[in-house]
Amino acid sequence: VARNHKGCEICDPGKCGEHHGVREIAQDNQHYYTKYWRFDDSAPRIKTATTLTLKSIPSQFRIPPSRFHNIRQYFIEKFATLKEKNLDGMDFLLEYNPGLVVIPRKTKKHLPKEATYLVSLRITPANNCFPSDAYSDLPKPVWEAVYHTSINHLGLALLDENYQLLPGYDIVIEVDTQVGLKRNMTPGDSLSVSEFALVRDI
Repeated sequence: VARNHKGCEICDPGKCGEHHGVREIAQDNQHYYTKYWRFDDSAPRIKTATTLTLKSIPSQFRIPPSRFHNIRQYFIEKFATLKEKNLDGMDFLLEYNPGLVVIPRKTKKHLPKEATYLVSLRITPANNCFPSDAYSDLPKPVWEAVYHTSINHLGLALLDENYQLLPGYDIVIEVDTQVGLKRNMTPGDSLSVSEFALVRDI
């Protein structure tokens, strides 16, 4: 885009200096070459991609894949159904924001031998997962229901070395009430989740 459109030279690594009339930018008596990097060049290489779908979320709380192509209408229908029941928000759940930790050696002896990682996930219906035009003309009450964030759960799962879920080792925990969950980890030692004064090793 920067190379083909006049006025966009600032985003072209080969032209950004010329755009400013200099090849170098001086700052605090030091000289820097301006650098703009393509995301796919600067980001870490993806070695093993995976999609995490927790089996502990019942199918009735999933968006049917057959509705993905017309998700706008699905949102409208779901909103109408829940409104009749005087319920706010949406009742489907999606996984977000995975956080990955290596299971400490001392903890592995208590788990299946394939267990290599523990992943934590935010589980909520609030989402922005579909094309923007699916949301842009939603009626305001439906749009607000889609982004309603009062439902937030914690998902935990064990993964093998290839980042695949271990069957039977995932759970979704309701944390909408204050339970004081906290992750504790000592390098090379143990991993635990604490609730107030009670600490339980995973």
